[in-house]
Amino acid sequence: MIISFKPKSDFLKKLLINKAILEELFKENYKGLYYHAYSFTNDSDVSKDIVNDVFELIWKKRDNIDITYSIKSLLYSMTKNKAINYLRHEEVKKKYSDYKIDSSEMVEEDYRDHEALITKIKAAIEELPPQGRIIFKMCFIENRRYKEIAEELDLSVNTVKTHISKSLKRLRNDFSGEILLFFISTKK
Repeated sequence: MIISFKPKSDFLKKLLINKAILEELFKENYKGLYYHAYSFTNDSDVSKDIVNDVFELIWKKRDNIDITYSIKSLLYSMTKNKAINYLRHEEVKKKYSDYKIDSSEMVEEDYRDHEALITKIKAAIEELPPQGRIIFKMCFIENRRYKEIAEELDLSVNTVKTHISKSLKRLRNDFSGEILLFFISTKK
């Protein structure tokens, strides 16, 4: 049974309501539509799915389909559009997966770099002179104010400031600009 005519009425729509006619239309056009989809996707399974989706869509929308030309041109247009949409979707998925891989690798790399920097900073802090190390840890690790440190260690605030200044100068020399960001702190 070959259905290829240009309807001027609702006759073809009425035919599409009949499931047997739609199945016959499927059998007659499946192979051509499959190869049409395959010419876009180069994937057998995807092409089969696209053709099945086209007929499923025709069945679901059978009451609202606007068939201006022949049913065959409608089927081929729908197949082409589904194949192009599939390719667009695959491109988006590929870009997203590439971005996701790149960003996760960057996060892991940044984390390793950050951990290595922290390890170096901790080692450099341990190499500071004993009094400077104690004051530095109290100030930057325990987040205590100069006045509190001075009272606890029975030193003047200026002595605490001097130890902090010398410790920071030494660490700046050891780490160039890296450590400056690490030790930005609030008011003391």
